[in-house]
Amino acid sequence: MNIEEMIANSYRNFHVKGFDYLCVKRTPQHTRKVYFFDGKVSQLPEVVSPHDHRYDFATTVLSGVMSNSTYREAPMGARHAFARVYNEFRWDTPLNGGDGFAFNKETLLIEDKRLRYRPGETYHMLAEDLHTIRMHTEGTVIVLDQYADRVPVGHPTRTFMLDREAPKLDGLYERFTPDQLMARLQQYEQLLSAVQFKAAA
Repeated sequence: MNIEEMIANSYRNFHVKGFDYLCVKRTPQHTRKVYFFDGKVSQLPEVVSPHDHRYDFATTVLSGVMSNSTYREAPMGARHAFARVYNEFRWDTPLNGGDGFAFNKETLLIEDKRLRYRPGETYHMLAEDLHTIRMHTEGTVIVLDQYADRVPVGHPTRTFMLDREAPKLDGLYERFTPDQLMARLQQYEQLLSAVQFKAAA
């Protein structure tokens, strides 16, 4: 991708403040996203609420430490030490012309496992898997290799929140300037050379 294409597909403050998203490759079969976590985002109990995706993907840590939590749905009223009632929202991203969050119903989720990952380590997720991530060090950088869509654009995915009111999106999804993007690209390339991993086909 050239710089103009990267700017068109990359965002500062992606989902939350301090979470920058640099797109370095985009095809229908394989998109490579680099996520940078700075500032207070490393202190959040979770970066984003539990959610699923439109695609299968693999995540590799380039720097810092993160954890990935996976969840499963359970019948309402089920008893389990790690069960919590969430508000399930449909998510239709405004980046693809959607209208954001829409409340659906209450859902009981059980956190199945939470695993930590360090530089060079990778985990894989299916589109239907429910998960969330946490950053444990300032300045964590991860790479997400996104594969072909299994849920078409225009069909909502799901996000699960403890609050009934959806968060505001004001101040998010800002564009990079060319200088800002070049600085992030240089940072990615330096980290990549230090932690090499097998590129997706």
